[in-house]
Amino acid sequence: MLDPSGGQGGRAEAPLPPSRAGIDEAPTSGWSILRDLKNRFARFEKSAAGRYWSHLSTADFMNSSFAFAALAVLSAFPFLAVSSSVIGGDIRKAIVARMGLNAQATHDVDALIATGNQAVATLTWFSAIVLVLGGVGMASTLSAWYHRIYELTPPKGFLRHFVYQFAGVVAFTLYISFEVWLFNKARPVGGDALIFLLTFVLAVLFWWWSAHMFLYRRVPIRQMFPAGVATGACITGLGVVSSLFFSDQVTSGQRSYGPAGVVIALITFLVGFGVCLHAGAVFGRMWNERQAERAGS
Repeated sequence: MLDPSGGQGGRAEAPLPPSRAGIDEAPTSGWSILRDLKNRFARFEKSAAGRYWSHLSTADFMNSSFAFAALAVLSAFPFLAVSSSVIGGDIRKAIVARMGLNAQATHDVDALIATGNQAVATLTWFSAIVLVLGGVGMASTLSAWYHRIYELTPPKGFLRHFVYQFAGVVAFTLYISFEVWLFNKARPVGGDALIFLLTFVLAVLFWWWSAHMFLYRRVPIRQMFPAGVATGACITGLGVVSSLFFSDQVTSGQRSYGPAGVVIALITFLVGFGVCLHAGAVFGRMWNERQAERAGS
């Protein structure tokens, strides 16, 4: 007996084979997504942001910043503690002013770091030489960063290097001491807003001049101004972030790990500071390259 559709009763229809177009559709769609991502990545690499990231990666900014933080704890902090004590300052006030810490975080930092007065009282010629060499080592590291970013070869001459780097150490000590003094005068008048403005102005001036000196004055100082502005902006931004979050990190680190937690918070801030220096220097180089392209076109 035939069913109404003309087929034999009781026999099920065989399923239709899947369409070949349906089988190929998923792989084709997958390859299309990959090609689209590849094209977007290629466009990003050619963009200003892509070239900026490429320069930062070439400078190995993250590893360099971690090394900078470790070297700062081992070399810069002892030198600044002694030198600031000699001129009547206190490195703890410099750290608190730079990071914008609250009262509890300030207390934790004060408990971790001595003033440096005792170190000055027991300072010997040998230990003084070691401290100075540690500070010079920091300046040498920063000089190597700028030469790598600007793709310049450092000039020869040990004495010339030492004079420039020692001058940088002295200048940084005076810069930090003056900044702490100025912040203490300005905070009651204008609060945090005035502090951030002064941080930006002082950072621009200092790192503009410092970048010029780290490159042994081989790049005109006028061309180093964009690097100084970018570095000042980054350091000011770091100060804003630090004032909002780092106090809690210091106090929670103290509660959880004791003095080691405070050290971790300080190292984190120093890593960020190293990233700021890299970011400012790379921006300055790219700005100069852009201006040279416009002048040549």
